[in-house]
Amino acid sequence: FGGKIMSNMNETIFGTAYMVGKDEYVEGKHRVKNINLIDYMDELGFIPDGKNVNEITDLNVVWYYGNDSQNEEIYITEIYDNDSGEVYWTDPSEDWTDNDDELTNSLLMWGGLENTIGDYYV
Repeated sequence: FGGKIMSNMNETIFGTAYMVGKDEYVEGKHRVKNINLIDYMDELGFIPDGKNVNEITDLNVVWYYGNDSQNEEIYITEIYDNDSGEVYWTDPSEDWTDNDDELTNSLLMWGGLENTIGDYYV
């Protein structure tokens, strides 16, 4: 967190059946495909090699609202395995990749984070 203490952190738990959207092009046309978060993270390379994604049942997404009262922007700080506590993604700050963008954009657009404070999505 760059030294800042965030007291306004929220967590949303995504089970294996909860789908997020994934941008893709099919025959030159833009489409949104449903994919569960665990598989999408694996596809983007965030789940370590050798880790069986079938063993991951719940992912916790940690996020907060921006500090500007005029700005309801959501910032995602990390994603971890609810059971093992293993962290699969943390905000890379300055070193964003296309995969970081794809993952966070998908969660921000289709994850419904602002509607899920303390909820459990299965």
